[in-house]
Amino acid sequence: MKVQTKKLTTAAVCTAIAVIMCAATAYLPLSFMPLFLAAFCIFLACKRGSLPYGLLCAAATIGLMFLMSGLTVKWLMLVLIFAPYGIVTVFLDKLSYFKVKSAIIRAVIAIVFFNVTVGTLYAIVVNVLTIGIDVNISEWVGRVGGYAVFAVIATVVLVPLDFMFGTLSATVLKKIPVRLSKAEMLQQKKDEQKKRDDQPKEPEYDIFGYEICRDDNDDDDKKR
Repeated sequence: MKVQTKKLTTAAVCTAIAVIMCAATAYLPLSFMPLFLAAFCIFLACKRGSLPYGLLCAAATIGLMFLMSGLTVKWLMLVLIFAPYGIVTVFLDKLSYFKVKSAIIRAVIAIVFFNVTVGTLYAIVVNVLTIGIDVNISEWVGRVGGYAVFAVIATVVLVPLDFMFGTLSATVLKKIPVRLSKAEMLQQKKDEQKKRDDQPKEPEYDIFGYEICRDDNDDDDKKR
């Protein structure tokens, strides 16, 4: 019960910080960077709480930001891009940018993810929500050279942020210990002991430098 309480507390703290980031985006003349930090809080709620806690954190963050900002492009960015990104990165956590193979895989996934989500945002705003949005997206995209150019700009900006996200998560997760129950801790100790037992024993030498031959039966006799 204590472990679940600690996980719930961690998720609640992450939700509170994420909401603060959303408030900064809604009320201050800032870009989407606070939403990036809100996504990181959702990620932490999943990693140091659990996936259901992370989903609750995302839902609460989305709902509270809607109350603060209403139907705006920034709120849609949180719903369609950054909240899902905070959850997707839970499954990409082991893909490091400091290893060539995993870096390529994660970069490709990030490019596909951001192009799909940004394209979805553009399609919804232009074709569905033509009225009620605070920014005319189609007009703004036309100024930068069309959607193709806009998609390239979004990719160039967001993929380096994924590199920052991966580096930040590796640093922060080391500072926040994993909350394990007694049964999980006991099983972890058993697994570690089994790994040590499976490792080959280093040879022993006498004072003259000759290897001492040990019989496994002798070890069994000593244990008895």
